[in-house]
Amino acid sequence: MSYRRRGDPAPAVGPSDPKPGNPPTFSPIHKSGLTENVYRRLRSEIIAADLLPGELLTLEELGTRYGVSRTPVREALRRLEAEGLVIFRENRRVQVAPLSPNEIDGTYALRILTEAFAVSLSVRNDAAAVAAGAAVAQERMVSAALAGDADAFHHHHLDFHRAIYAGSGSAELIRLTEELRTRSDRHRHVHENFRPHNLRATAENHRLVLVACQAGDPTTAARLVVEHLYSTAGGLLAQAGAPRSVLLDAAYSAALDGMAPTAGREDGH
Repeated sequence: MSYRRRGDPAPAVGPSDPKPGNPPTFSPIHKSGLTENVYRRLRSEIIAADLLPGELLTLEELGTRYGVSRTPVREALRRLEAEGLVIFRENRRVQVAPLSPNEIDGTYALRILTEAFAVSLSVRNDAAAVAAGAAVAQERMVSAALAGDADAFHHHHLDFHRAIYAGSGSAELIRLTEELRTRSDRHRHVHENFRPHNLRATAENHRLVLVACQAGDPTTAARLVVEHLYSTAGGLLAQAGAPRSVLLDAAYSAALDGMAPTAGREDGH
């Protein structure tokens, strides 16, 4: 196992030169900012499903993999535990959080409530800026869809969602929305929307959100986001052989009810 010397290029994040049919290999990380580096590497590998949902690991294994001691590994894992990406088990083992129907329900129910609110605020605050950022991401989604490049499509899909809620004006709301979105990133490896033959339809659904942003219509933009997330959750649950839950249905209804006009209040106030 070799280590990077001062001045050498930093190692790439994630698996190095994976071969078809073989497990990915991992290179040691450089010595400055150990906890942050371990955290970023682990997080990337969990989201990319290089570390599979439900997989059990030990601190010793991870330390050996990255060429570090157990201390930065443990600290990085505590951060990932707070994000819901790992679960500490007995005997100094840690488990990559499984993808379960309950996890899908809870994550998407919260995403429906927080992301719809954040999108509505963003469009109200500066529709032109939101639309400009979303338009770039949506155009790139279309290009990736035409090329059948699911990985590039996912990257631009994330950029689209960030663009439509980044102008909410609340750093805490953005942080929470981003954390929930991160939890659901792992679902793309099993969701039909991210299969090459479905990319164009998914891009079209996002174009409708873009049109609402361009029109300065926060209610329609938020409603389309709610419907998109609700449909995505339903598809994932169906693939898992589970029905939509009361929690998910309640979040969907609450989000839509919150958009309904009330007496004495004009839209936009």
